[in-house]
Amino acid sequence: MSRSPDPPHDSSAEAERQLALARQRLAAHVENTPLIVIEWDHESRVCGWNAQAERVFGWSAAEVLGKRPFDWRFVHESVTSAVEQMVGDAAAGMQPRSVTVTPNYTKAGEVVWCEWHSSIFYDGDGRMVSSLSLALDVTPYRTTATALARSQARLRAALDGARMLAWDLDLLTNQWETTVDVADFYGLPRGPDYSDPQFALRAIHPDDVPTVLAGRQHAIDTGAALRYEFRGRVPAADGGPRWFATHGTVLRDGSGRPERIVAVTSDITERKRSDEQREALNRQFRDAAKWESLGVLAGGVAHDFNNILTVVLGSAALARRGLPPNSSTVAYLDQIEQSCRRAAEVCRQMLAYSGRNQGGAARIDLTPLVREAAPLLAGPAGSAPIRYELDDALPLAPADATQVRQVLMNLVTNAVESLGPGAGEVVVRTSAEEVPAGVPNGLFHLAPDPGRYVCLTVQDTGRGMSPEVRAKMFDPFYSTKFTGRGLGLAAVLGTVRAHRGGIRVETAPGAGTTVTVYWPAPAEQVAAPPPPPAGAVAANLALVIDDELFVREVTASILEELGFAPALAADGASGIELFHRNREAIKVAVIDVVMPGMTGDQVLKTLRLFAPGLPVLLVSGFTDSRIMTADLGARTEFLQKPFHPEDLMKAVRRLVQM
Repeated sequence: MSRSPDPPHDSSAEAERQLALARQRLAAHVENTPLIVIEWDHESRVCGWNAQAERVFGWSAAEVLGKRPFDWRFVHESVTSAVEQMVGDAAAGMQPRSVTVTPNYTKAGEVVWCEWHSSIFYDGDGRMVSSLSLALDVTPYRTTATALARSQARLRAALDGARMLAWDLDLLTNQWETTVDVADFYGLPRGPDYSDPQFALRAIHPDDVPTVLAGRQHAIDTGAALRYEFRGRVPAADGGPRWFATHGTVLRDGSGRPERIVAVTSDITERKRSDEQREALNRQFRDAAKWESLGVLAGGVAHDFNNILTVVLGSAALARRGLPPNSSTVAYLDQIEQSCRRAAEVCRQMLAYSGRNQGGAARIDLTPLVREAAPLLAGPAGSAPIRYELDDALPLAPADATQVRQVLMNLVTNAVESLGPGAGEVVVRTSAEEVPAGVPNGLFHLAPDPGRYVCLTVQDTGRGMSPEVRAKMFDPFYSTKFTGRGLGLAAVLGTVRAHRGGIRVETAPGAGTTVTVYWPAPAEQVAAPPPPPAGAVAANLALVIDDELFVREVTASILEELGFAPALAADGASGIELFHRNREAIKVAVIDVVMPGMTGDQVLKTLRLFAPGLPVLLVSGFTDSRIMTADLGARTEFLQKPFHPEDLMKAVRRLVQM
């Protein structure tokens, strides 16, 4: 039995079926992919538009099929030229594939950002057959990246405004990243690769590099916070050091091994300077309290001694007048007077130290005063040369010439003694200087107020001073010399403080010392009136008010020699009452400044209410600051105790003849 033959196998039909199946699979993949798929024909018309394209852009395939890129509002105007160039290059066979990121419009008019991957299919003759564009909507990523970039920009701006540098050091690769340019932040020269931390160490002052490295290693070894301060290699604009502070953390991996350091370095130069100025101000406050307490003691002692010396000196002078010229007693009286004057000089130094010896109201020209003192300076100078640099056009300064001369002597003596035998020189300089507002107090040992000054500078090339010695050089109980040298620089400080001046000291070990004293020189310059010629005084009543009995008696005796009949009072109230009882007869008043109850300046103000033109001589063992700052009016002078009878007589003659 024969078997019927199998039906003929149609291989072409199977191939068509497989091809159709493949197309179905591809179409399904194209529709389901999260990528935008757009196919373009040889004329760059849309011939394929998948579901993701419709979801992203909003147009259906039916709305865009057959359209070129510019036939509807699809291409963003900012990239029009670039898209035209790309289409033209594709048609010319010049760009078979490309990757771009562009903004595109949606049907609703919104902007989406897409990353396009395009490829071109050419035939055997190099003509474009079609192109395929695969795109990913990157709008969310771009928004995040933009926000991150803005956040980083704000962070950099904040750090820059706060003068901070944030950095991240990879401990494995020894590379770091910074938020701002290292060279700009530290003021370094351009050229080296500061991304290498070894080069970045050049930003640090050489003396502080060990501190920085030790601080980092300590944080790495112990897990403690990273904290250290250091100076920059490049100084600030004014020549002072720039200071920086670093705060950070060491980050570790899962096993605890250090991986990186994340830290912030800030410029703390202004804070450091503020701290230094605050410390200088606190030191001045402490010094002021110390000087005030010691000054009260010194001023009180000097005041009492001056009263005693006034009695001794006046009594000796009066006793001399009752002796014959050839009396052997005169020699003893001479010794008494000389000893009194030396004791009075010690009292004046104590008053200068205490800041209570305000000096006279006379105005001095500093340069001639220095020239006149030059022969006296040769004594302490010895073999050391003294060079003078003097300004002959200085304004006048209200100061006591004797006290200024003593300051000069003390400074030159110290400068010469710092030189050592046969080495160096001393320079004495006078100049005018304006102290502006805002000058850091830390530059001065005694800071002057802003204003106009004449300056006395003594500079030496000696051994200089350490910061510790410089801080104590004006202390009354500190000296680098042998004991028993007197008050020295302590009196200098008291004198300058009493004149409301300033002192600046520049020194360093081995670099010599420069001391500049600032004497106030107000703009108005009033020449001192010439003293009136001496003459006889008519016999009249003289009011003497002093709480010291013997001072009253001596003063009365001196006034009697001038022809006055003395009217004596032991306190201010009694003196005012005595004045009212004898107002017409009293022609002059001698009043002590420091008395219990009413002080001399208060008595003076009361008398001025009833007798504005009464000649008044104020006397005191020290010059109270109230007297030197008050407006005493005309026909008023001040005489410091102890005084010689002749000094009192001359002052009274000047007053009554004005």
